[in-house]
Amino acid sequence: MLQHSTAGPFELVIEPRSDAYSADDDRWRDQVAVLVSDLEHVAEIRQRHHVRAGAKGTITEVIVALGSAGAFTTTFEMFRAWLARDRDRRVDVRWDEDGQTHFVTLTGSAIDVDSVRSIAEAAARRVGGPQWPPSTERS
Repeated sequence: MLQHSTAGPFELVIEPRSDAYSADDDRWRDQVAVLVSDLEHVAEIRQRHHVRAGAKGTITEVIVALGSAGAFTTTFEMFRAWLARDRDRRVDVRWDEDGQTHFVTLTGSAIDVDSVRSIAEAAARRVGGPQWPPSTERS
């Protein structure tokens, strides 16, 4: 039986990135704003802006608080759709579990099942629900 914590939502820290635009380019900020607006429909969102050494402009971190397995699934479908619109985009995803920080990078051409599964398993332990995507055996 899957046990989960009732400590609150599962939080992902995401950093949308682009190889085509600098972080302070208004066109890039508009693209990130679309992603954040979409995510606000399914999750609680907070944003942090900070300067990172060696980076131009401000880096935007978006904290996505997922309260259910359904919110998790919808969030990753939104990532997939947003990333598919431009191959120069990527989303760095970070989360904490059991005192350890975990990290994956999602790209439009490489939202692989194993990367998403590692996040899904951590989310399922926190908020409950089945793993996403379901495990399948190779034939």
